[in-house]
Amino acid sequence: MPLSKRESRQRFSQLNALMCEWDPIGVMDDRNWPRDEYECLVGPVLTMLQSGASQTEIASYLQAEIVEHFGLSAEHYDFTAVAAQVRRWFDRAWRDLAEPVTIFVLLLDEGTDVWRPVQARLLGETLFRIIGVEADVSDETWQFAPGTIVRCEPKRFSDDKIGMTAVELAEAG
Repeated sequence: MPLSKRESRQRFSQLNALMCEWDPIGVMDDRNWPRDEYECLVGPVLTMLQSGASQTEIASYLQAEIVEHFGLSAEHYDFTAVAAQVRRWFDRAWRDLAEPVTIFVLLLDEGTDVWRPVQARLLGETLFRIIGVEADVSDETWQFAPGTIVRCEPKRFSDDKIGMTAVELAEAG
C-alpha cells in the first residue's frame, strides 16, 4: 500500500528526528542550529529500509557517510546501535502498512466531548498511527496529532454505533 503525501512527510520527519537525536557531529544542543543537518542521511536510509536492508548494511552506510561525507573518525560511534534503533522504529511504524481505517480522536477545548473521525493505520491489536484527514482542521485542537501512535479502545457513541477511539499516546510522531 503506497503512502500518502502526509505519511511520507511524517516518515521523513520522524527519521530526521532520530538522526538529530543521534547527532554525530554534536550540534543539536544549539537550538539555533538548523534541524536539516542530517537530512542527507534520511532519504538513503529510508530507501534502504524499504528495500529490506539489514541492520549491518544500514550501520555500514552510516559509518561510510560519517567518515566520507562528514569527515569524522568512525571509532567514536556505535553504528550498530543506531542502525538497530532505526530498524526498530521502521519495523514498528512503517514496515507492513495496512489499509487506512477510521478511528476517533477527541477534540480539545470544545466544551463537550467531540470526536473527530480520522484516518489511521493499524499497527497492532490496539495500536494505530494517525494519518489525519483531508480537510482544513486548522481551527481544531486534537488530543493526539497526526503521525503519533496511539492505543485505541472501542467506545459506544450516542447514536449507539461503536468506534475505536484514541485513548493513550503510545509513541510521539
